[in-house]
Amino acid sequence: MADNFKDIYASHDHSLRVLEILGGYDSFMDSLQVVADMGAGAGLDINWWATAEMWDGDEHRPYNFDCYAIDKNVSQLDGLPENVHVINADFEKFSLRKKIDLLWCHDAFQFAIHPLDTLALWNQQMSVNGMLVLMLPQTSSYQYNRFVNRVYDGCYFNYNVCNLLYMLAVNGFDCKDSYMYKAPNDPWIHLAVYKSDIPPMDPSTTRWYDLADKGLLHDSIVGSVSKYGYLRQEDIILPWLDKNWYYCKD
Repeated sequence: MADNFKDIYASHDHSLRVLEILGGYDSFMDSLQVVADMGAGAGLDINWWATAEMWDGDEHRPYNFDCYAIDKNVSQLDGLPENVHVINADFEKFSLRKKIDLLWCHDAFQFAIHPLDTLALWNQQMSVNGMLVLMLPQTSSYQYNRFVNRVYDGCYFNYNVCNLLYMLAVNGFDCKDSYMYKAPNDPWIHLAVYKSDIPPMDPSTTRWYDLADKGLLHDSIVGSVSKYGYLRQEDIILPWLDKNWYYCKD
């Protein structure tokens, strides 16, 4: 197997852990109709959504979600199920003409040139209470007691849990009723947030206190900001989709 295929399947193995957790929540899965994968890559993740099944009596029945795979390079997106619409477009500029219930972005958001504008655009396309699942590597971290910084081609911003939560809340995503996971010695940040009924705000004038007043921040974030005037990553404690609670210390 060529190295690029090894990388593709390793990436899917990473996202598959999250997909399988979500697939275990029947009521959540039943609530979805439209699923969009922003930066779909080889299409393995959107294929999972397109072929997801539920138990119906003694047999499996497909959910048959209306799925969209958006990527600037669709050369790898062949052979997908009929309920996947492949769209050759830049996810920073493309707008789907229907409301998205689940917006999935794995290993792609770190390449956005205008990340705040991108989140605002995504918010506008989503149903209220629709879920955004975002997974990307933290740029700088401590791994096994060593400082590690990795910047790949096309990545122009430094991402960490604090600034991602800030960016999401500023763009109207509910970071109070949210989910986060980052394992020690692992750069990957996992965030799942719902779209609130609060529209995106001006990032140049919106402060942590403004977001707290609107009820968009988890209590651990509000406590840190209230005490120090800024958010400390080590103060954040949020649940993950597996129902466990996690501190984010590195």
